[in-house]
Amino acid sequence: MALPPFFDPIVNAPKPRKIVAGVVGLLIIGAAGYFLLLSPVQAQVGQLRAQLDSLQHEVARSRAIVADLLKYRREAAELEARLNALKEKLPGEREIPTLYRALSDAAAAAGLGVSLFQPRAPVVREYYSEIPITLNAEAGYHQFAEFFERVAKLTRVVNVTEIKLTGVSRPRNPVRAELVLATYMYRPIGAPPPPKPPGAK
Repeated sequence: MALPPFFDPIVNAPKPRKIVAGVVGLLIIGAAGYFLLLSPVQAQVGQLRAQLDSLQHEVARSRAIVADLLKYRREAAELEARLNALKEKLPGEREIPTLYRALSDAAAAAGLGVSLFQPRAPVVREYYSEIPITLNAEAGYHQFAEFFERVAKLTRVVNVTEIKLTGVSRPRNPVRAELVLATYMYRPIGAPPPPKPPGAK
C-alpha cells in the first residue's frame, strides 16, 4: 500500500533526517499523550490524595470525639450516681410533714420546752428549695446539745442556720434559744416551687 504523497519528503530523506523526524514525532506523541492523558489523571490523583488526607484527618478527629464521648458518659454516670445518693438525703415533698414530726419529736425527747415550731415558705434556689423552720424553745445547755445530736442523726439533711441564745432566770430551763433550722428539697431545673407549708409566713 502506497503512502500518500505528503510523506514523500520523509520517505526519500536521508537516514539522519528520518531519525530526527522520528524522534520529533515521538516527542510530539509523548507530549500529546502527557497533556491529553497523563496530566488530567495526575490532577485527579492529586485531588483524590487531598480528599484522602482530609478524610483521614476527619476519621482521626472522629475517633478522638468518640474517645472523649465515652469518657464524658462515664463521668456523667458517676455524677448521676452521686446526685442520686445526695437526693436520697434530701426529703421529698411527701416526706416534709414526716420530717417536721421527727424534728418536733427530737425536741420533745431532748427535753426542750418548745414555744414556737413554725415552718416558713421555701426559698427557691436553682437546683433545690431551702425550707426554713423557726424553733423557739427553753431548756438547759445539755438538752440543747442532745437536741442537736438527735438532729444530726436524722437520715435527712437538716442544718441549724441561725441560733440566738439568751439566759433566763429559771432554774430548770436557764436558756432560751431562737433557732432557724433548714432542710433542703431537690428540685429539677424548671420545676415549680414546692407549696408553702400550712401556717408558713
